[in-house]
Amino acid sequence: MNPRWLAVSVLQKVGRGKFAAPTLDQALLRHRLPRQQAGLLTDLVYGTLRRLHHLEYSLKPNLKNPSSLPDGIRWLLYAAAYELWFTHRPKHAVVNAWVGVAKRLSEPHAGLVNAVLRRARLDQGAPAAVKLGIPDFLYQEWSSRFDDLSWVEELNEPSPLWLTLYPGGRELLQQQGVSFSDGPLPDSVRLEGVPLREVEAFRKGLAQPQNPSSLLAAVLLGAGEGELVLDLAGGSGLKAAWLAARGARVLSVDSNTRRQQEGRKNLERLGLNVEFLTHDIAKPLGRAAPYVLLDAPCLGTGTLRGHPELRLRLKQQDLSRMAALQRRLLETAAEATEPGGVLLYSVCSLTLAEGEKQIRDFLSRHPEFEPSPLEPPLPLLERGAGVYVKPTEGLDGFYYARLQKLS
Repeated sequence: MNPRWLAVSVLQKVGRGKFAAPTLDQALLRHRLPRQQAGLLTDLVYGTLRRLHHLEYSLKPNLKNPSSLPDGIRWLLYAAAYELWFTHRPKHAVVNAWVGVAKRLSEPHAGLVNAVLRRARLDQGAPAAVKLGIPDFLYQEWSSRFDDLSWVEELNEPSPLWLTLYPGGRELLQQQGVSFSDGPLPDSVRLEGVPLREVEAFRKGLAQPQNPSSLLAAVLLGAGEGELVLDLAGGSGLKAAWLAARGARVLSVDSNTRRQQEGRKNLERLGLNVEFLTHDIAKPLGRAAPYVLLDAPCLGTGTLRGHPELRLRLKQQDLSRMAALQRRLLETAAEATEPGGVLLYSVCSLTLAEGEKQIRDFLSRHPEFEPSPLEPPLPLLERGAGVYVKPTEGLDGFYYARLQKLS
C-alpha cells in the first residue's frame, strides 16, 4: 500500500473530526507497512497537521478556490507541500510521487496538482502565528507573556517515544537491545528508532507510554504506600497506575466509561489494581481522601506536538467554557480533600485562564487552602501559585499547583 495514499486517507478522517493518533495506528495495524514506509506515513500525517496553517497560507495564492476542490485533493496538496518544503527528500521525486497519487485519487485534478506543486513556494513572510502553527488568540497571549517563543516552534517537531517503566522493564529493554536514554524523572526513559508495537517491555506489561510531564502529576502528589488517593478525571488511569505500583490505594473517578474500560485492560496488562468509579465529577463526590489528584480537562495547548489536530479545532470561545468546567471540578476536589490533605491540580495547557488565574481565583474562594512550593526537575516557563512546565526537548507543557488544606 502506498504510504502517501494512506496519508491522504488518514488526514481526511482527521479533517472530519477523528483524532490523529488512533486513526494513524489503525492504518498502520491494518496495512503492516515495512518500517521505512510506516515512518514516511507517520511523518506525512503529523508533519502536515503541525504545519497546516503555514501550508494553507502558502498554497492559497496558487488556488483560485481551495474550498471547491475535492476533500482528498486538498489534503493531498497539503501533505505534498509539507514533504516538499519541510523534508529533505528530492523535490523532483516528491512531485512525481504525489502526481501519481493524484491520478489514482482524481485523474482530472492531476494536472492541477502537478502545476501547483511545481509553482508554489513556502511563504516566509507569513504572520508569526501562521508560521508557528497556532491560532491568533494563543499567539496574542503567549507573545504578551513570554519574550522568547522558540519553544512554540519546538511543538512543530516530532514527538519522541517516552515510556514509564515498571519493575523489570529496564532489564527487558536492555535484553532486547532497544536504544534508550533516561528521562528527567525516575522510571521515565526516551526510546530511539523503535516503534512501540515492537517493544517487548510494553507487550509484557512492564512499560507504559507516558510523557514525563504527565507522569509528574503523580510524582508531585506525594502519596505513599497504603495511602488513599482520589484520582479525579482519571480517564484511563495512567497516573493511577504509577501510584498503585508504589503501594497507594487509588480510586479513579471519571464519567467516561469507555476510557475506564480501556484503563482496566491496561492495568490488567501492567498487573496493577486500581478501583474505578463512574461519576460526573462536576457534582459532589460524597467521599474524601488525604490525597486528591485533579488532572482536569483542558484545551491541551501544551500537547500540540503529539496532538497536532488540536490546531484545527482550538477556538477562543472554548477557553472560557473550559475554565468554567475546571472551576466546577475544583469545587468537587476541594470538598473531597480531607483537612490536612493535599490537592494536586494539573492541566496539559499553558493558558493563564486554565492555570495560574484558575488557581488564584480558587484560593480567593477557599482560604482553607494554601499553595505549596514546587521544585519539579523539569524546565519551567513561569512560576506563581503553581508552575508552568516548558514544552521543550520532547516534553509536553503543563501547569501544576499543589495545594495544602489546612487542618
